[in-house]
Amino acid sequence: MNRHTHEPMRLSRKAAYFLVAFLLIPLCLAVAYSTISQVVESGDFRRNIVFFFIGFASYLTFFVAFRKPLRPYLLGHELTHAMWVWLFRGKVHDIRLSARQGQVKASKRNILIALAPYFFPFYTVLVILAYWLVSLWVDFGVYRRFVLFAIGFTWSFHLLLNIFVLRRGQEDLRLSGVFFSLSVIFLLNFFVFGLLVVFISESVSLKDYLSRLTSDILSFYTAAMRASG
Repeated sequence: MNRHTHEPMRLSRKAAYFLVAFLLIPLCLAVAYSTISQVVESGDFRRNIVFFFIGFASYLTFFVAFRKPLRPYLLGHELTHAMWVWLFRGKVHDIRLSARQGQVKASKRNILIALAPYFFPFYTVLVILAYWLVSLWVDFGVYRRFVLFAIGFTWSFHLLLNIFVLRRGQEDLRLSGVFFSLSVIFLLNFFVFGLLVVFISESVSLKDYLSRLTSDILSFYTAAMRASG
């Protein structure tokens, strides 16, 4: 098959991704609105969620004032790629890391594997896993607030450094187009934030979060269809 035969296929695939990204806009807005609303309306903001935001603001200050810690970011980035390759039953052949960039050579590649580091907060998940393991033997009590601080700090690290590197352009986004990739990243980051709120909060359960989320998504798409009709 020659180069000219491939060109229409590439164009139609890009057009399809662009269309799907456009259709995802109400979903992105609904998930963002629903998650933020549930944080604001939660009954234990001062008791629990505030420590998450103190952690978030602490890394934000660090991010603005000091050099960007790209090496630990890249380590988490490439290990996340590798983890998602394994989740899809692929094989990781090599992981390379330098001061400025990293690379994973693997037997599989798809949209989720390519975009995983931008929505899966590697270090935040490590903090939660460590907390879960230690809590099997230790009752954290009031010291749980330090765990919430660490979750906020590491999620801020994830979010801000991803924004920093995405502004410089990333090869990972070319697989499905920049517009579609950014839509998925936006959507899944807010969804992951919602799951973190469920973990942190004592008043927002997973069932409540998903129920409100589903209702808000339906409302947004209903409003979008009325506006377009």
